[in-house]
Amino acid sequence: MASGDATITARMSRPTKPYRRFRARGRGGDDGKDPLEALRRLNADEPEPQRSGGVKAKGPDRTPPKPRRPARPPRSRDGRPWWSLRGLSRGGWAWRIALALGVVFVFWAGLGFLALNGAVAEANGKVGPGVRGALNKPPGGMLGTPTNTLIIGSDARRGETRSRADTILIMRTDPDSGRIKYLSIPRDFRAAIPGHGDQKINAAFFFGGQKGMVRAVQRLTGLPIHHIIVIKFAGFPKLVDELGGVTVRNPTRLVRCPYSGGRTVSFARGTITLDGERALEFARVRGCDNDLERAQRQQALLAGMKSKVFSIGSLPRAPWRGASIARTLHTDIGTGDMVKLAWLQARLDQKPDDRILLTGSPQTIGGQSFIIGNPDANEREIARFVSGS
Repeated sequence: MASGDATITARMSRPTKPYRRFRARGRGGDDGKDPLEALRRLNADEPEPQRSGGVKAKGPDRTPPKPRRPARPPRSRDGRPWWSLRGLSRGGWAWRIALALGVVFVFWAGLGFLALNGAVAEANGKVGPGVRGALNKPPGGMLGTPTNTLIIGSDARRGETRSRADTILIMRTDPDSGRIKYLSIPRDFRAAIPGHGDQKINAAFFFGGQKGMVRAVQRLTGLPIHHIIVIKFAGFPKLVDELGGVTVRNPTRLVRCPYSGGRTVSFARGTITLDGERALEFARVRGCDNDLERAQRQQALLAGMKSKVFSIGSLPRAPWRGASIARTLHTDIGTGDMVKLAWLQARLDQKPDDRILLTGSPQTIGGQSFIIGNPDANEREIARFVSGS
């Protein structure tokens, strides 16, 4: 009994191993192979269990992740951003400067056009009734065909509401010949006015307004009139002052000439600079010379204003100065044609021989002074006016 109990006790104290223990830390089994490696292969070969309905059971996603595209670095020069100005080549500076100037030009042109468009719309609203019907239809675009524009400077006498034409001239722009010409008609030129007999031609504006003036000039000269511009002398000084004054070449010396208000005015011959009030006196004064010389002064004044508007120093403000001028006008010319006319004024040449006058002999008839035209001489002058040479 003693020996049997001892045997039983020894068996109970010996640890039992109901499983085979794997050796840890990479030691092989009885066959020298790692049993964990066999288990990994077994799991890799075993198909994944399917859920009911054919949906794959959830499990660890063994799909390798797609590689991320690296962020695209900004364009640079030697590690500097594209907008940096450091290290720019001449070409880089050139295109950036050109781009900046282009943006500034578009902004300037847009604002200038808006200002001019508003002023021209205001001027178009002042055109009298029936005037557009009296004008001849232009044969083509202003930039491609000769165009005649009637320019009238008007002022009312004291106590009168209707005006007379104090300045009458036709401006002809001819892109084909590259010339711009003026044909002046003296205000005292004797002409037939329907319903009023023979009158000074400036009275056509008094009796028939803008339309009557267009008709009278067409009858007198035989020329088509395509556009009309009327300048009120009341706003003329402001217009010249906004230009910063005007420099003109005075063809005749004037000394103590009588002027309205009991004053006298004087102007030296040659190049002179005038402010607004002096420019108005220069255009209107009479008594020291004849009506033909007065017309020459008015042409010289227009030429001086043209030079001032289109001088290099005035170009940045040209659209706004053009708008200021347009507000003082009564005209049928639209914004597009106004821009074209400004372009022609800047591009076309004008020679001293391009300032033409209708001439005649002064006579007093019925107590009034007239200029009686010479038909043959004036026909030659009109032919010279319309010629391309």
